[in-house]
Amino acid sequence: MKELLKMEHITKCFGDMYANQNVNLSILEGEVHTLLGENGAGKSTLMNILIGLYQPTSGQIFLHGENVRIESPKNAVRLGIGMVHQHFMLVEAMTVFENIILGLKKDSSVFIKKEQLKKEILDLSQKYGLDVELDRLITDISVGAQQRVEILKALYRGAELLILDEPTAALTDQETEGLFAIIRKLTGENKSVIFISHKMREVLAISDRITILRAGETIATLDKDKTDGAELASLMIGREMAPSHYKKVTSPGEEVLRLDHADYQKEHRHSGLNDVSLTVGKGEILGIAGVDGNGQSQLAQLASGVISPDSGTLSLKTSRISHFAPSGFILSHVSHVPEDRNKMGLIGNMTVRENLVLKSTEEKRFSYGRGAFLKRKAITAFALNMQEKNDIRCSSIEQEVRNLSGGNQQKIILAREMESKPELLVAVHPTRGLDMGAARYIHDTMIKARDGGCCILLISADFDEIMKLSDRIIVMFEGKIMGVYPGENPPIGQISLAMAGKGN
Repeated sequence: MKELLKMEHITKCFGDMYANQNVNLSILEGEVHTLLGENGAGKSTLMNILIGLYQPTSGQIFLHGENVRIESPKNAVRLGIGMVHQHFMLVEAMTVFENIILGLKKDSSVFIKKEQLKKEILDLSQKYGLDVELDRLITDISVGAQQRVEILKALYRGAELLILDEPTAALTDQETEGLFAIIRKLTGENKSVIFISHKMREVLAISDRITILRAGETIATLDKDKTDGAELASLMIGREMAPSHYKKVTSPGEEVLRLDHADYQKEHRHSGLNDVSLTVGKGEILGIAGVDGNGQSQLAQLASGVISPDSGTLSLKTSRISHFAPSGFILSHVSHVPEDRNKMGLIGNMTVRENLVLKSTEEKRFSYGRGAFLKRKAITAFALNMQEKNDIRCSSIEQEVRNLSGGNQQKIILAREMESKPELLVAVHPTRGLDMGAARYIHDTMIKARDGGCCILLISADFDEIMKLSDRIIVMFEGKIMGVYPGENPPIGQISLAMAGKGN
C-alpha cells in the first residue's frame, strides 16, 4: 500500500513541557492505524497538530509525499483530513442536515439548493451504510446516530483520512459492530482511518497496524497480526501490569441503601425504572450490569437524589427519604461519580484547585462565613496535597480542568468525592474512555474505599469491570431487575441471558 501521511520528528512544547517529542507516524492508504497510549501520552496533541489546531514546535508533515503546513482546521479539511472528536461537535438545536452543511459553500449561489444537497448526502450515507434521518434534530437522535452524522459530515467535506477519537466510548456493543462495518467499508474504498482507543479487544479487532505512544514519544509501530494484548499493554505502560484479583466480600455490613418497589416513568422502557428493589450493605460493591440505556442512568440519579421516584421508597441507613435533592443526599454522606465527567462532574473553565473544593466551599477550613470569603491559602494547600495524594498530572493546580486528559479529570472527581468519606458512592461508568493505567488506579481507589466501609453502587456497561469489582451483581433490562448473582464465581451464562432480557 502507498503511504498517505507521514509525520516526521514532530515535537510540541508548551513552555518547558514536551507534549510530543520526536514523534514519527506513517499512515498507509486504505488502512486502519490505531494510536495507543495512556492518557497524557501525547495522542490528542499529535492529532490536534494534524488537524491544524496546534502548530508543531518542530518537525514536518507529508501528505501524498508533499511537505504540507496545516495552519487551521479549515486547511485540514481542504487537504482531506477529517476528525470525529470523542465529544461530538454538533449543534444540538439544528437538524442533521443543517449540521452536515453548516459552514459549507458548494458553489457561488447565494441560495442553498436543499434537495440537491440532501440527495448528495443520502447517496453518500447509503454508500457507506451511514443510516441517518436528515430532518431530525440532533437532540432527538441517539449517541450512535450522532456519531454517524459526524462521520458523514467529514466524508461530505471530502475526507480521505478520518481520525476517530475514542469512537466507541459511549456506544453499545451492537453500535460498535455497526461502526466497525462502516470503517471496513471506508478502508475498502481506499480511505484511511486513525483509530484512537483504550479497549484492547477493539484495537485487535479493527486495526491493521498499531503505533504506541508513551510520555509523548513513539515507542513502536506493530502489525496487528504480529502482536497481542499483553505485548501492547507492556509497551504502552512501560511496565508489566500484574493481574488484578480483588477479594470478594460475601458478608457485607449493615444496610446503607435500600430501594423498595421503585418506579420512575416506567412506561419508558429504556429510560425508566419498573418495580426496582435492591439493597447495598456497608463495605460492599453492588454492580449493575446490562446494555447501556436500560434504566441504569435513572437508577444512579435516584440513588444520588437528582430525581424522585413516582412510587416506591428509598431509604438511607433505614431512614426513609421523602425530599429528593442532591444537596440533601450530600449531607447524608452520598458521593457521586457521574456518567459524563465534563457535563456533570467538572466545571471546565475552572482550575484544578477550584474543582477539588467545589463541594466544600462553605466549610470553616476553607471559608469565613459560609462561603462568603474563601481562605485561598488553605484551599491551595489542600489542592496541592490532593494533587500529590491522587497522582493528578497537571502543569499546575491553576490549570483549567478542560485542558487535562480524561484520566486526570476522573482522578479529580474521585479525589473530591472520596475526600468527604462517603457512606455511599454512586459510580457511573467510572473508567469510560480511560487507559488501563488510569482505570487500574480508579479500581484500586474504589476497592480501598470499600474495604474502609464505604458501600458502592457501581453502574457500568463494561462487563469485565462489573465482573472484576462487584461483590454482588444485578442485571437490568428495560428498567427491570432480571436477576441477582454472586460476584464470586458468577454464572456468566445466566448473566448473559439476563442482559438479553431472559432472566429468572
